[in-house]
Amino acid sequence: MITTITYISLFCGGLLILLMLLSLLGGLDLDFDFGDTDTDVDAGGLGVVKSTLTFVSVCLWIIRIALLAGMNPGVAATIGIGAGVLAVLLLTLLLRLLLKNQENVNWSPDQSINKMAKVYLRIPTGSSGLIHININGATRELKAKTNDLIDIATGEEVYVQDYQNGFAIVSKMND
Repeated sequence: MITTITYISLFCGGLLILLMLLSLLGGLDLDFDFGDTDTDVDAGGLGVVKSTLTFVSVCLWIIRIALLAGMNPGVAATIGIGAGVLAVLLLTLLLRLLLKNQENVNWSPDQSINKMAKVYLRIPTGSSGLIHININGATRELKAKTNDLIDIATGEEVYVQDYQNGFAIVSKMND
């Protein structure tokens, strides 16, 4: 029985490590969701398959160690199940912490609307200049025009009213 538990635990652990490496390094996620639900059923980024493999591998390995130590099979199974659940919870927590640190690097110029910006290159009346604006935590540079009848100098604060035809439409902030 101990030999069978060892082989199952090693197989599940090896498969788990392979799937985790494919997920983390290659972006290949070989997991599934249940049905057409809008909510995410998996274990917070760990997934159903990886959660099951983690539980089985850790649970059986702890049972094996407890049986080799001479414990009662019932006590060994209880300790193994508790360790398996704890391992799934800890791995889920770790992956949530890792995924929380991701940044959204995709952005659209439309995200500049209703934000403050700083003129980088003067915006003359009837022509265009450049502004620097903070979008998703990074400074972006956009071409800008103004509908006002005044030039906007470099370094001035402006308000982005709209984004049309590749230009941010800005107005000078009143002092």
